[in-house]
Amino acid sequence: MSGIDPQNPPAWVKRLIERVATAEGEHFHVEAQKAGGEGSANIVSLGAGTFVAPLPFGWSLHPARPFEGRIRVKEGYDIHYRIDSHEDVEAAASGPRLLRYVNEPEFKDTVKSPADVRNDFLISIPGPEPEGKDIIWKCVEPFAGTHVRELVLRCPLVNDELVEHRASIARAIAEWMGMGGFSPELTALDRVAHTEALRRTDFQNLTLMRVPRDWAVSVEREDEGVKLFAIHDPADRHTLWMTTAAREMPNEKIARSFIKATAALALTRAEEEAENPWAEIGNETLSDDDLLLRMSGNDASGFHGIRWRRYALRDETFVWADIDLVTPVKHLGHPDTPGIFALFEREVRNAMLSRPARERE
Repeated sequence: MSGIDPQNPPAWVKRLIERVATAEGEHFHVEAQKAGGEGSANIVSLGAGTFVAPLPFGWSLHPARPFEGRIRVKEGYDIHYRIDSHEDVEAAASGPRLLRYVNEPEFKDTVKSPADVRNDFLISIPGPEPEGKDIIWKCVEPFAGTHVRELVLRCPLVNDELVEHRASIARAIAEWMGMGGFSPELTALDRVAHTEALRRTDFQNLTLMRVPRDWAVSVEREDEGVKLFAIHDPADRHTLWMTTAAREMPNEKIARSFIKATAALALTRAEEEAENPWAEIGNETLSDDDLLLRMSGNDASGFHGIRWRRYALRDETFVWADIDLVTPVKHLGHPDTPGIFALFEREVRNAMLSRPARERE
């Protein structure tokens, strides 16, 4: 999931493309080309569109999961990248807490205050005895008063040639990073950012969703590779059940028709439920065009349920997540219950669904 539609990129990406369309750097030039992985046209998108940069001629992107991978440059060496986002209001205000996001020992002597971090790339070039060490580039961006984004690149000095040219490599990659930029809008990565209260949980390499840090996540059972996850609160008042899976489709048109038919069937079955009829049934289209079905109601055995069915199209792959929050009716009056319901209403919508990794990546 790149977060950027190459056929219709957002305005800020169009401006970036226009700015570098004829760029001639000291170390490379940029021209339109088809990239592997998340790159499309002459751009490369990292972290679901959180950082976008031009794709220099001869470079290729090889993403891994969930937000890291490598970039192979024309000269044949690899740059390993990692991008992430943290929801941290105090650090986003550029206070002292911002320094916690520069914890690499290579920067301990150069980063002393938040001013050393803001609006600049940090670079570490190994000095004496550089063999086996890494060149490191890092950018930490406070964003929107709520988030801190971090992008880290590393070039392992695995041979004598890289050691000899490490200074020019450092300048070249810094030049490339300077041609890119972070999204001015909240991205899918930001919506699953780490927080002190919530942890990002990876369900079968398909769905990333935040759950409270003190809730226990376990696998209840597995059927033909699909796991049933149970997420329990410490007080045993709520249980969240989750399954997620994916299915390759022949093409996008068939995939969209299949998703539409699957959603229609699920809604029909919900409306026809006789033994435990749902009190509320609805559906909505999310900002990323995913379809979300939602039902809620009490059953005859004394439980209140909220059921979400989220359907997504990623490339030509149908990805879905089935999520049920079950609460005994006797706990509906507990003062914490409305907050729990609101939290999962938000996090189900914030969740990030991705297609399975492919061999070529």
